[in-house]
Amino acid sequence: MAKIAGIIAEYDPFHAGHAYHIEETRRRSGADGIVCVMSGAFVQRGGPAFLDKYARAEAAVRGGADLVLELPPACASASAEGFAHGGVSLLAACGCIDTLSFGAETDDLQLLEAAADALSDPLLTEDAKAFMREGRSYAAALAAALEARDPAMAAVIATPNNMLAVEYLKALKTVNGAAGISPLAVKRVGAAYHDDEYRGEGLTGAAATGPEDPARPAYPSASSIRKAVREGQYTGAEDYSLVLGPEAMAAPLMSKLRTLAYIGADLTVYEDVSSDLAARILAAAPFTLSYAELCDRIVTRAFTLARVKRALTHILLEIRKGDSRKAPAYLKVLALREGSPAVRAFAQKALLPRITKDADDTAGLAADSRFAQDIYHQMVFAAHGTALPDDFRRSPFVLHA
Repeated sequence: MAKIAGIIAEYDPFHAGHAYHIEETRRRSGADGIVCVMSGAFVQRGGPAFLDKYARAEAAVRGGADLVLELPPACASASAEGFAHGGVSLLAACGCIDTLSFGAETDDLQLLEAAADALSDPLLTEDAKAFMREGRSYAAALAAALEARDPAMAAVIATPNNMLAVEYLKALKTVNGAAGISPLAVKRVGAAYHDDEYRGEGLTGAAATGPEDPARPAYPSASSIRKAVREGQYTGAEDYSLVLGPEAMAAPLMSKLRTLAYIGADLTVYEDVSSDLAARILAAAPFTLSYAELCDRIVTRAFTLARVKRALTHILLEIRKGDSRKAPAYLKVLALREGSPAVRAFAQKALLPRITKDADDTAGLAADSRFAQDIYHQMVFAAHGTALPDDFRRSPFVLHA
């Protein structure tokens, strides 16, 4: 029986560090195939993906993955908890996943498990409420409560990758069908998550990472590649001619907010939008602002920029409260490697309807994916004057053997 490992990612864009993670996952787990669950048109940081999902999925398969499935928009744009829960739910629905591999700043699984257990304690949430009354965001309040209880454990979740790792571990214990999936932590190498200084790909030595660790490969962060492309400094061979930045949100979002304000809609029905946050959003009417200016007007100590961006994305995409925790309804294929054991296992054991062509989705199961992609295409056309084919006319990328 083939052994299959799963990875949950954004690949926005796919780079050498991601290829290293896939390679290490295959080596350390002994997997015969790798299934990746990847964000679609919109991503977890809030806003549109830098690069079209089909291009990213193709890059992932060329970089070592065997099968790429789309993470539905409600989960892809959720907080770390919702993102992890959705990704693990999708992998469980594949019916063939033995291992969940994720990157983290540490590969000490016991330490990460301890942090997951600490964050799962209901009493910690109660402790966090006291810090929230001081005006802190939920994430900051939770971190402060954990710091007061166990400073060492608080340090573990201080980085985004470790926080996601902890959420994956929590999800493995709560998602139906995930009990048989074993976790595998792969220590990150190269640039830090938020490092936006692009140094090229695959370099080694002091010139790449500094003298403190000359043997560490200089895999870039996705943030640094996005910044280098925007500034015209990127030196790779990939085609980044149709990328999107956060400002692409401006036109469709402002139109949506004007409409909702005009009809007196209740914004609190949307994911991540509380009554106080809704009031701050509506106070920016009539929305004659850039996207960055709108975010700046809304952000407070309690409402971080990440929270605000996710909330605005949820409003634009009609993502309602609780949508990110709904059980997945479909498995949408974006790319695959022909003849892979992972593809064969998926075809035999998938527990949900498989969608390879949206034209065949007569039940409308993936309507949320198409809606998000249609808005994304609108943004690409506005930014570049190029009309990408819609999902009804696109098929998964196939890397032939």
